[in-house]
Amino acid sequence: MNNPTEDAVLATIAAYLDAFNAGDIPAITRLMAFPLARVGISTAELLDVYPGNPANLKATKGWDRTEDAQYEVVMASTEKAHVILRRAARVRADGSLIETVSAFYALKHTDDGWKIFAISSVVVPACQT
Repeated sequence: MNNPTEDAVLATIAAYLDAFNAGDIPAITRLMAFPLARVGISTAELLDVYPGNPANLKATKGWDRTEDAQYEVVMASTEKAHVILRRAARVRADGSLIETVSAFYALKHTDDGWKIFAISSVVVPACQT
């Protein structure tokens, strides 16, 4: 039997992935707790808006969809949870690989449900995999 807290956390991540794949920034924003911590390559920053726009992936990289996403709730309490995206493939419409991505998400439980408050990702272009 699944843990109800983990199920709720994974439902939030699934909603985020759906919104990201659809390029739905308002839906993404509703799933975030601001300020949002983003851990980059050499910096960590607190943001008041979601960084970037999935539509830019479509326009600049030819991204069509994300496949083979492997999410795992590492740990969840009633207040906070850590989720990892072990890896996923971002592909073009013809299925060819653009890049492989891995990510970490920290979520907190709020009066409005689970919200993502910290993110970090690693992106490796297809030519480097």
